[in-house]
Amino acid sequence: MLFIPDEPQINGKRPIGEYEIIPPDYSVTINGKACPVRECRVSAIPFNCIWPGHQRDKSQSERAYFITFNADEPVNVAVKCLREFKTAVVRPLSKEIQTKRENSTVQFTLTQNGNYVFELDDFHFALHIFYNPIKKYPEKENATYYFGPGVHKPLLLKLKSNESVYIDPEAIVFTTVYAENAENIRIFGGGILDNSCQERIDDTCLGDYPIGNIRMYNCRSITIEDVILKDSANWVCALFNCKDAVIDNIKIIGQWRYNTDGIDLTNSSNVKIKNSFIRSFDDSICVKAANGHTVCEDFQIENCVLWCDWGKTLEIGLETAADEYRDIHYKNCDLIHNSNGALAISNGNYAEIHNIFYENINIELQDYIREQVYQEYDAMEYKDNGKTFVPYAIKISNLKMSLSYNEVFADERDAKPGYTHDIHFKNILIFCDSGIIPSIYLHSYSPDAVLENVYIENLAVNDEKVTALSNLDITSENTRDIFLDAQKQL
Repeated sequence: MLFIPDEPQINGKRPIGEYEIIPPDYSVTINGKACPVRECRVSAIPFNCIWPGHQRDKSQSERAYFITFNADEPVNVAVKCLREFKTAVVRPLSKEIQTKRENSTVQFTLTQNGNYVFELDDFHFALHIFYNPIKKYPEKENATYYFGPGVHKPLLLKLKSNESVYIDPEAIVFTTVYAENAENIRIFGGGILDNSCQERIDDTCLGDYPIGNIRMYNCRSITIEDVILKDSANWVCALFNCKDAVIDNIKIIGQWRYNTDGIDLTNSSNVKIKNSFIRSFDDSICVKAANGHTVCEDFQIENCVLWCDWGKTLEIGLETAADEYRDIHYKNCDLIHNSNGALAISNGNYAEIHNIFYENINIELQDYIREQVYQEYDAMEYKDNGKTFVPYAIKISNLKMSLSYNEVFADERDAKPGYTHDIHFKNILIFCDSGIIPSIYLHSYSPDAVLENVYIENLAVNDEKVTALSNLDITSENTRDIFLDAQKQL
């Protein structure tokens, strides 16, 4: 069975204005059936800054595209490319998808539900492919907010306990979904939640007001599933002081505005993120803490495909104003594009961080990656020096939180350095373009809080097992007991 959602329409016509579908670069068929190619805006260059009082200039962004469909059978995807190209690739590379080219058309077969990206030559103007399982929602008729096929503009949905939002696969809803002090809430359905209707006015990402695609405070028993989150004005999906949440098969795409982290879990616990795709313009998945005697614990992130256009891909921090982080598990994830660091722990405050596990993680590093640059003033331009930048495959550090956040993290405990220990990596595979040497950064600024007990088991680069960390580009300071396959390295 194959289901291809139609484009959302108003009175039988394509919507215009905020959401205009103009696919000039690709046309696609799935098992011979036409599939609508939808447009989104993404970052074109790694050039970011803390909110300067106005939004990022669109000249720093570019078009990208996505398709979404549901099937319980293998699918043949035929992509007609309307731009010149030399090479075509389907990521994640770990899936080993083979392409066949005939003139301007590239074909390939997908046998598993999942999230893929089709690219010509490099990352620009990519086509994102969301191949979803067949799923029915008999409970949709009882949703508090039901959005059928078409375009909807409620602008704000404020959920109370026991309320839900259903978004049809052929619907776009322009809004922010917000909840405070609520429980048993759900967002589901397969359609698009679009935040392009909102403009950012505040320099912090931590404010307790509705902004971004989804924002929740002091909530529990949360389910977010099968929705596409597009064009956020701030952090895309942010949970603050929340417990018992499941985020399943969501897509984060079309993020280009300043500080659009993918998923931020702040002062929260018992959260599962699975089967999802995130392309963010800032950190992709972050576990954070601010202002409180908090234990951040019991997180599971698994079976996700991640693309970070700026910052870190899987990060703990940088905000770590908590007593403790523990029992955080990352498993079976593909990090297909990375910027500063792939697997990162940035202990910016005073937390004790331990019992963190990374298992079966694939990291891709391309020779066309350029160094991310902080935009210091409006007239500053990004200059491509033509040199390959190699993001850190593993980056663990404790460092003082940025002074610009002192008013948020003012606490006498912040004089104490963060302490990170007992970090576990298992089955880490790095795919590198020719000439790239992966890098690892292990650092503590204080000899009073050394980074210790880091265990790396079965690390490989292009299927070749790494037998010594010295064979990589490694930086180490104030560390103790760093092991590779049970052999002490540092």
